[in-house]
Amino acid sequence: MHAVGRTDTGRVRHENQDVFALREDLGLAVVADGVSKPRAGGVAAEIAVETAVEYLAGIAAQGALTGQHLRRALEIANERVFGLASAISAYRGMATTLVVTVVNGARGYVAHVGDSRVYRYCDVELTGITKDHSIVQRRVDAGLISPAQARLARDRHVVTRAVGAEPTLRPDIGALDLENGDLLLLCSDGLTEHLEDDEIARHLAEASDLEESADRLVKAANDAGGSDNVTVVLVRC
Repeated sequence: MHAVGRTDTGRVRHENQDVFALREDLGLAVVADGVSKPRAGGVAAEIAVETAVEYLAGIAAQGALTGQHLRRALEIANERVFGLASAISAYRGMATTLVVTVVNGARGYVAHVGDSRVYRYCDVELTGITKDHSIVQRRVDAGLISPAQARLARDRHVVTRAVGAEPTLRPDIGALDLENGDLLLLCSDGLTEHLEDDEIARHLAEASDLEESADRLVKAANDAGGSDNVTVVLVRC
């Protein structure tokens, strides 16, 4: 696996509450997007990423990582973030999205909560792997609004699951059958807020390497408004 990551504050926010981590030696990539209070959201994201990576690195020393290991990593991250939010008044209500992927040869696993996403790019096709845990996604699933309407909804950023929001967590876990050369894209909603899937695919197709791909995506999100922090992680399998 080869991976690169980029994160940017954007053109509107004064603080970057997105956090990412890469461990190529473990086939591991992580993205978090802090929510709630201005500073506390970033704290939640940092704690969640550090906790997940620390746990998974320890498990990887004993054997291959699985989807259940990813699930447990998110659960432990939730326990730590929720515990701090309950104990320290300045952190009250802090929470974060969290998405984790692990690649081991032709097999991969994904775990996530919130509206940070994972896509798979293969043969110039971009396919969504995760489904947002958000109020507007519930409406889309119920047939009440279209995906296009969801992009314009005023409450489109309200998530229904997040690390630290509740004492217990229900992450979604998925398995991936990967082929050599497949590309995984992990991103915060600062990217998908401004770029449609076909625009993301176009930038990936036109770039010469992962570094250029990541730079192009961040720049495109900022050029389109940059209303939020934007984080892009690309993993070449």
